[in-house]
Amino acid sequence: MNNQTTIRVLNEDISNFHHWRTTALDFTKATGIKVELEYQWLNDYWQTIIAAYTDRAGEFDVIATDEMLLPLYARRGAVIPLDEFIKRDNFDLSPFSPAALECATVDKKLYGIPYSNMSNILVYREDLFERYGFEPPRTLEELRTVAIGLRNSLISDGKEQTYGLISRGKAGAGANVWIFGSTIAPSFGARWYEEDGKPNFNSPEMIEALTYYVDLLNKSAPPDSHEIDWYNGSERYFKGEAAMFIEAGSESARWHDLKSPISKLTKATLVPSGPGGDRHAGMYAPAWNIPSSSTNQEAAWQFIQWAASAEPAAIDLASGHIEQSRMTALTDPRAKQRYPDDLVEAVINTKSFARNERHIEANWLPVGDALGDAIASAIAGKSDPRSALNEAQSRIVKMHKDHSK
Repeated sequence: MNNQTTIRVLNEDISNFHHWRTTALDFTKATGIKVELEYQWLNDYWQTIIAAYTDRAGEFDVIATDEMLLPLYARRGAVIPLDEFIKRDNFDLSPFSPAALECATVDKKLYGIPYSNMSNILVYREDLFERYGFEPPRTLEELRTVAIGLRNSLISDGKEQTYGLISRGKAGAGANVWIFGSTIAPSFGARWYEEDGKPNFNSPEMIEALTYYVDLLNKSAPPDSHEIDWYNGSERYFKGEAAMFIEAGSESARWHDLKSPISKLTKATLVPSGPGGDRHAGMYAPAWNIPSSSTNQEAAWQFIQWAASAEPAAIDLASGHIEQSRMTALTDPRAKQRYPDDLVEAVINTKSFARNERHIEANWLPVGDALGDAIASAIAGKSDPRSALNEAQSRIVKMHKDHSK
């Protein structure tokens, strides 16, 4: 390997991931391979990933691609399978979350090594629960009862600006669709498509799920819930604006690191179960992968193999990335030295049932946006859940017809 080799790595612009610029210096010291990292914010990131496999092919040697896009471009031949590298180097996959590995598997071939495994948890203000006599909700029905009860108690106590719950409502495939599509809708048995592939976005189960979510937010959450995403939602919860928050555990870890006073009053637990008794936490599992257009595939694999090994993964977690796919990072003593036991345990225990709940398809982004518009419209009171989902169904049916022409 030429010691002047430089590989370019594309990753999402989340503060937890910025440490790779310094952590990767150890890789360069050991191998002589230099690493250049480019970070992009989520919506721009998706477009850059698509371009990296198409119009900008050849610019990147390693891409961290999520479970919604990786299978699409693997099937198009834009990503190389890693099975031969794994077999040749006897790379051990057993420490990784099986569900996360499944997200990177296409037609029985593994196209990426997952480095992140984000899923929803429920966090709550222990002090407010104790003050007003509530227990952490175990079911979605209890969640609604507790959220509304807390809101009413807070109002009676003169705390009108503190809400029972904060959760994503802002439109977008990467915004409210994450919570609704990963946790709420599947808890009611809603499926995006029928078995024959026909869109199913206005099914009775989907309508019931959205009716529940709208009622929950309208009666317990801020009036501008239709504008709340993961970023401003977590900021508002950890500044004291709500008693509960449903979101990926990484947000709780971020505010713990920022030394939020609310973080010290917060406990973490599993997402509540749905009417059927099962829990749905969703999964966001971007995986290190090598585009077919890379001219440094061997060097790229060396980086992936190193970055996914035990010590860099532990450093990654200790740098703020609590939702590691590699379980050894979560069981490393440094995890509980940095984060509260209940947060670490909630993240670990969620992995036993978490999986990707969103439908993977070529139209994923516009389909997700259509569903996101319906969710936000219903939350904002611009339309009722049935009418909003009927509109989404019409848009998505038309997309599929246009795509098949």
